[in-house]
Amino acid sequence: MRLLIVSNRLPVVVNKQNDGFGMEKSAGGLVSGLIDYLVSLGRKASDIQDYIWMGWPGTDIEKGDEALVRDTLQREFKASPVFLSKKLMEKVYLGFCNRTIWPLFHYFPNYAHFNLDYWNEYKRMNEVFRDELLKEIQKDDIIWVHDYHLMLLPSMLREQVSNPIGFFLHIPFPSYEMYRMLHKDSRTGILEGLMGADLIGFHTHDYTQHFLRCVLRILGKENHMGKIAMPDHTVEVSTFPMGIDFEKFHTMDVSPFPSSKPGKGKPKMVLSVDRLDYSKGIVNRLKGFELFLRNHPEWHNKVCLNMIVVPSRTDVGAYRKIKSRLDELVGYINGTYGSMTWTPVIYQYTSLPHKELIAQYRMSDVALLTPLRDGMNLVAKEYIASLADQKGVLILSEFTGAAKELSESVVINPNSIDEIAESIAEALNIPVKDQIRGNRIMQKRLKRYNVTKWATDFVDNMLKTSNISRDSVSNKLLNASLTGQLVKNYVEAKKRIILVNYDGTLVPFTKYPASAEPPRALLGLMENLDADVKTDIVIISGRGKDELDEWLGPLPLSLTAEHGSWIREAGEKEWRLFKPLSSEWKEEVIPILEMYTDRLPGSYLQERDYSVAWHYHRSDIEQASHLVKEVNDHLLSITTNISAHVIHGSKVIEVSNSGINKGELAMHWLNRRPYDFILAIGAGWSDELLFQTMPEHAWSVKVGLSQTAAKFVIREQSEAIALLEKLKTN
Repeated sequence: MRLLIVSNRLPVVVNKQNDGFGMEKSAGGLVSGLIDYLVSLGRKASDIQDYIWMGWPGTDIEKGDEALVRDTLQREFKASPVFLSKKLMEKVYLGFCNRTIWPLFHYFPNYAHFNLDYWNEYKRMNEVFRDELLKEIQKDDIIWVHDYHLMLLPSMLREQVSNPIGFFLHIPFPSYEMYRMLHKDSRTGILEGLMGADLIGFHTHDYTQHFLRCVLRILGKENHMGKIAMPDHTVEVSTFPMGIDFEKFHTMDVSPFPSSKPGKGKPKMVLSVDRLDYSKGIVNRLKGFELFLRNHPEWHNKVCLNMIVVPSRTDVGAYRKIKSRLDELVGYINGTYGSMTWTPVIYQYTSLPHKELIAQYRMSDVALLTPLRDGMNLVAKEYIASLADQKGVLILSEFTGAAKELSESVVINPNSIDEIAESIAEALNIPVKDQIRGNRIMQKRLKRYNVTKWATDFVDNMLKTSNISRDSVSNKLLNASLTGQLVKNYVEAKKRIILVNYDGTLVPFTKYPASAEPPRALLGLMENLDADVKTDIVIISGRGKDELDEWLGPLPLSLTAEHGSWIREAGEKEWRLFKPLSSEWKEEVIPILEMYTDRLPGSYLQERDYSVAWHYHRSDIEQASHLVKEVNDHLLSITTNISAHVIHGSKVIEVSNSGINKGELAMHWLNRRPYDFILAIGAGWSDELLFQTMPEHAWSVKVGLSQTAAKFVIREQSEAIALLEKLKTN
C-alpha cells in the first residue's frame, strides 16, 4: 500500500543554478511534520510500505528541463513535481489563496479581495493537479490532500477514482458568517470540492463545527455524529490536532549553539518567533512589550525581547507595510528605553537553522506567541518540547489551535495590549517549581500525541471510513452485471409487477413539493411499461389523491395515496379506502404542529383526509435541523397511545394512520396474482417496510447509498429512471 501526499508545494524547493538545479528543504510545519511521519514508516509495522509526495517544485521550470527535474526529485526525494506556469501561480497563490482565502479564513475580511478571474484560475490549478495525479495513482494508493490551495481536488478525484481520499486543512476554518462572504460560486464550490473526500480533518473542534455548519446552511446537508451521506460515499468530518516529533526537540544536541538560560545578573530572554504575517499579531506584541516596559520600570535592564521574524511574501504590499511598522516600533522601543549596555528588543529578520532555533527555545525564560488567529501554531509545541530542564513559561494566544492542548500555559487575548503587557510581567514572576509542574504536564501530552500519532490516526480513520463506504457500495450496488440479470428475469417472466415510490424515485426531491409534477417523458415511460399485459404498475406515494389524480390520473395504472390510506386500481376512476380509518387523532396532532409552525418561520401544515404533513423546506435549515428533533420526540410521545404514526420525508414530517404502511399495502397487490417478477423501488424511510415484506425472489432497490433492507442500492434518482428505461426497451 502506498501513500500519495498532495500539497501545494513539494518538501523541497528547486532552484535554477548555472550548472543545473539545486534542491533545498521547504520551510513550514507541514513539511517538517510530515517528513517526520514518513521517516517513521520504515521503522514500525504498517500497511503503508511506500509513499510519494506530489506538489509544485517552487519555481517555473522550462519544458526542456522538466524530465531532468522529475527524475531527480523521484530518485532522491520520492517526490513527483506538478509543473505550473509562473502566471498561473501568481493568480492562484498570490491571488485567490493569499488575497482571498488566507485573510478571510483568518478573520481579516478587510484584507480580502474577491476576483472572479482568481477563482477561475484556482479551479484550473486544481484541475492540473488532478490530471497529474491521475497519471500517478495506482489501484491500492491512499490519497492525502493538504491545505487550502487544493480544496477542489477531492471531488475532482472522486469522479475518476475509488481510492481512499483524505483532506486536512492546516489553517482555521471560519465561522459561517465569515465564510459566507465568499463569492457565491466559490463558497459553494469549495464545500462541494471537499465533500469528495472520505475524511476531512481540522486542528480543533471549533473548526470542525464551523465546517459542518457551513455544509448544512450552504449545501443543505445534515450530519450525524460528524458523518455526511453523499450519493456514492460517506464523508467523515473530525478533529486531529497536529503534533510534533517530541523526542527530536527534547533531546537534540544543539552544539555549538549556546542553549543555557542567562546567568545571574544577565537579562532574562523573552522569545518571539513568527513568520511575517498580519495574522500573527507581531505589531500588537511589540506594543504590549513597550507597555510592559512603561508599566514595569523595575524590569529595565533585566529583560530582552528576542524577536525572530521569518521573511514571507515580501512581494505583497500588506506584508511590506507590516515590515515597515515593525522597523519603526523596534527603533522607537530601543531608542526610548535602551541604553549603552541594554537593548530591549533584539530584532532578527531571518530564518534560523533548526539547531539554532531549538537553542533559542532552551535559553528563553518566556516564549511570547500571540497570533490574532492561527490554525495550530507548532512553534508553541516546539518551545515546550525543547525545554529539557522544564523551566520556562509559554504565553499563548487563545486564538491558536495549540491553546486547546497547552492550557497550562498563560493563555491571553492577543487583541488586548494591556493583557499582553501584564502576561509578560506574570510570566517573569512565576516560580520555577510551578513552571516545571505545568511544563511536565504539557510535555507528557505532546509526547503521547506526537506527529506520528496524528498522521497514523488520520490515515487509519480515512481507511476505516473508506472501507465502510466501499463495502456498502460493493455489496449492494446494482452494477451492470446485476442490472443485466434483472432485465433478463423481466423479459422471461410471465407476470410482472413494479412497485415504485413517487418522490425521490420517479421524480427528484424538489425544494418546493408542489413543483414535483412529472415530466412528459416520465408519463410516456409509465404508459409504455403499463401497456404490456404482462406488467402491472403500482405507484405508491404519500401525496394526496387530488395531486396524483391531476398528475397521473389519465394513466391506466394503480395508485396509492397518503401512504396507503387510499387506493385506486388500474381501470377504476374512483378512490377507495384501503381499510376503515379514523381521523380523530388529528385533533391532538394538529395543535402541536401548529405550535411548531409558529416557532419556525417558513414552515407550514398540509392537512389531508387521513394524514397531516408539516413541511419545513422553506425554513432556515439550521434552525429547522434543531427543531425537527424536538418535533419528532413530541409526536412520538403522543402517537404511541393513538391510532397514528410518524413518517419522515425530505424536509417534511408526516403523521398518518397506524396500521397502514407500504409493506402491508404491497401485500395487497402481491396477493392478487402469482407474480414471477417483482421489482420494488423506493427512496424514503417509509419504503423500508416495503422492502422488508418482499418475497425472496423479488428485486428490491433503494435509491441512495445508505443502510437499507433492500437487496440492492443505486446512487441517485436518475439511475432509477435509467433502470425503468431498460425495461421499456424490452
